[in-house]
Amino acid sequence: MNRTIKGFDDRILFENTDRLEREDWPSALGIAPPCFMAKGALHIEGENVGTTYRPVVGFTEYYGVENATMPKGEVYLAHYAVPTAGVIWRIREYGVYPEDRAREETPVAECNCSLEDIIKATLGRIEKGGFIEIESSLKTSENNCFELITSRLYKGPEGYLYVEFARVRGLDLIRVLMVMGRERGVVEAYSRALSAGGPLEEVNAGSWPEHRNMSACKLSMNPEFTPVNAWPGWSVRRPLGNLYVEYNDGLTIMPQFSPKNVSSENPPGALYGVDWPSRIGITPTCAIAGSQVAFVTWNTENATGSFCPTVRNKLCAINRQSPFLPGGKVYLATYVIPQANTTWVIQENLACRGWNNFLEPATCRKRETTIRGACTCPVEAIITRLDEAIRGKGFEEIPPEVEPAENEYFKPLSVKLYRKDDQYLYVEFAQVKGMDLVRVLMIMGDEETVKAYAEAFTAGSIEG
Repeated sequence: MNRTIKGFDDRILFENTDRLEREDWPSALGIAPPCFMAKGALHIEGENVGTTYRPVVGFTEYYGVENATMPKGEVYLAHYAVPTAGVIWRIREYGVYPEDRAREETPVAECNCSLEDIIKATLGRIEKGGFIEIESSLKTSENNCFELITSRLYKGPEGYLYVEFARVRGLDLIRVLMVMGRERGVVEAYSRALSAGGPLEEVNAGSWPEHRNMSACKLSMNPEFTPVNAWPGWSVRRPLGNLYVEYNDGLTIMPQFSPKNVSSENPPGALYGVDWPSRIGITPTCAIAGSQVAFVTWNTENATGSFCPTVRNKLCAINRQSPFLPGGKVYLATYVIPQANTTWVIQENLACRGWNNFLEPATCRKRETTIRGACTCPVEAIITRLDEAIRGKGFEEIPPEVEPAENEYFKPLSVKLYRKDDQYLYVEFAQVKGMDLVRVLMIMGDEETVKAYAEAFTAGSIEG
């Protein structure tokens, strides 16, 4: 059975708003489209509001406008997803962070109306509400995300109203966009920025539309920020509309042991907060969070691990349990690198001491920092620089046995295995979908250990 899930994420981001509130204004006016199964409706006000449109269709992310400045004014926005086929849909609705992270349902939904009926009914409701059409089928561009069906601009008692219908390519969905405001110029600016008929380009993790300089590769943040080795744990959040979405790597590892057979004098193993990539000189550039550890087992031959990341507020988006990993000694490091010039909230767990024996708490306090910025070079440059640094330390690249595949949450960008004498080094870059982040995983140890841990903690999917 093919269990591949293709999705549609209609991501709209706003920054620098004076007002950003949820308000179901189309329902209040009686103009909401019939048969919708997901919606978002907002009341927005501000001067120089930064607007970004980054939809995900299927497995591909696209960018339209990136932090485009909108004219001063008040506007109401709504967007809907209307099904055109009776299949099982997984619907995820984001709540307000952190009290209500997300709500997810998997209904079998379909509309008993034709596409023409949906459009006719919606436009009829708009006209019944006192709106008069003043322009139709506004000029648009072709793109790989949507097929624009029709668009209208109305004037009525509430001001100007823009409505647009578009097919989501490759999915049995109709996207409906509505923008309303008192000033025509404000409505037209927001509708152009968020239109399904606007120019949309595929996001290529190797390209960076804002920063073309391949030589100057550094983290540009305001205020300046240096992450700590948050080996007890860390998370990164970014704004999405009027809430935050979170990424937490969720990688855990510990020795296999019975509490009856261990004590503080006879611990099962230890986790040391050691920045081993920095000591070797192979740290990836531009990370805003991460952890670097040396893991060792003493009184057991095996270890147990799990990879249970939080992605876009979905807890344990991947639930991969590895109950039988090789014991001994292994070095692990994880990092995240920002791809978008936006606000980031970083929470780092600060260790009680430099190591933990799995018998006592590892975290004594937490540090939270809000920054804004991005890396001044594309991910492609970071991958190349790290590869050159690793080779410069005497490692040679060999074919990797692990070939992780793309899944719903991660897209592998680079997977490499290196060898130096009896030491093996695994390095993986993977795009965190919907977060504008790249995850970096590094593992070093003997051949058996590195290959086993790579399969356990890769962001991609492993067959079998």
